[in-house]
Amino acid sequence: MFVILDRHPSNQIPRSSIEGIETLQERFFLLQRESAHQKIAHIFILEGFSSSGKGSILQSLTIRLDPRKFKVYSPYVDQSEDRGYPFLWNFWKVLPRYGEFLFYLNTYYSRLAYLRSQKKIDLNEYDHRLLSILNTERILSKDKIIVHKFFLHLSKKEQKKRLEESKKKKKDWELSAYDKDQGEHYKRYFEIYDSILSSSRTVDSPWIVITSDKKEDTKLLVFEAILDRLEKTLNYDSKTNLQKINHGMELIP
Repeated sequence: MFVILDRHPSNQIPRSSIEGIETLQERFFLLQRESAHQKIAHIFILEGFSSSGKGSILQSLTIRLDPRKFKVYSPYVDQSEDRGYPFLWNFWKVLPRYGEFLFYLNTYYSRLAYLRSQKKIDLNEYDHRLLSILNTERILSKDKIIVHKFFLHLSKKEQKKRLEESKKKKKDWELSAYDKDQGEHYKRYFEIYDSILSSSRTVDSPWIVITSDKKEDTKLLVFEAILDRLEKTLNYDSKTNLQKINHGMELIP
């Protein structure tokens, strides 16, 4: 059973709280500014099934942010090589400074899932790499670099539909070997991700799983989930502060 991707009530964002995208983007900007003020860095892991809309969501998340204070890292999962370095070396070298945002698109979890699907690592190596990930996330979280993990769940039917649309629009060249492998082996990846998410769910860095069959709903839910996490971490009410700004009580630089 896919335990973590079970759409538990705790993983759902109340529909009544959803605002317009532009308002959510402004609140996200305020939280970025507050993070810089408190000198706390944040890593956003956008994980999920291929064709779940991660790229589009990332664009919406970053369009209003201060470009000087965030960066995006998106390696090719099927081509990443460690070059004699530890498994996480490719990701360590882009860690954010205090006060910055970092978005991982195509993450070490994707890499792990792909290697396991292709049987390029055995179970012992898989366990070793997963332990390295958990230790790294724990150390970072204790040192003012908070890791926020989001998984976009896509049904087999919807994934097949989106992959076929890419082919019809002659955009299948955009699909990597990793994307194609998922399309051919959905059940295998379903089981692999179930195992990964179950094993890497921690108190400091829990997974927030969001169904992504409906693109616009997914985008709003991701925003709400991120804002909720940041507000609790920073003890900062972005909604109230945005209202104050809109009433002329503060000026955004």
